[in-house]
Amino acid sequence: MKELCYDPYSVAYFVVSQKMGEKTKLDFLGNLYREEYEYIHPSYKRNKKRFVSEVLFWSNYMIDKDVLDEEFPVIKKDFESLGRLLKSDNIVSERTEIDMYFLLLRLRIVYSDGHKYTRMKLRTLLKHYGYKRRTEKLNTRIRECLLFYHIQTCLRGEQECDIETIKLDDMITFSLL
Repeated sequence: MKELCYDPYSVAYFVVSQKMGEKTKLDFLGNLYREEYEYIHPSYKRNKKRFVSEVLFWSNYMIDKDVLDEEFPVIKKDFESLGRLLKSDNIVSERTEIDMYFLLLRLRIVYSDGHKYTRMKLRTLLKHYGYKRRTEKLNTRIRECLLFYHIQTCLRGEQECDIETIKLDDMITFSLL
């Protein structure tokens, strides 16, 4: 389940989507590393500085992508003149969009002010990610995400539900266990 862990790119995506200032971003990253440590990708568990540094890099990249893309050839040339190699193929999150949805959902519930839940129709969720119906593979992946991120699904009246058996137009409440 390593592919569901928080990686710098995914966390940066959340940071940018929340429009955090620099101080807020650093406070958030410190809290995230401490409070959500079990969800941090194993390759970053012993190196908080590397994790934070890469999140900051990716968040800056997402904000100033065009400028950084223009400067990359010059930076690469500088590295080559020093006899060093600069790799342009840094690992970007390879998670599916549905995986990303549940990662962002957990971060929103835990760290955003306001509600500690999100409600939506199952049809809306599926449509947003390009699905028209539930397949066994999709149901399995959603179940894995819900279990990994400790997210509970309920219908109206806090009646627990199973995504595989409810109607597409049922309103689901996602909250943390």
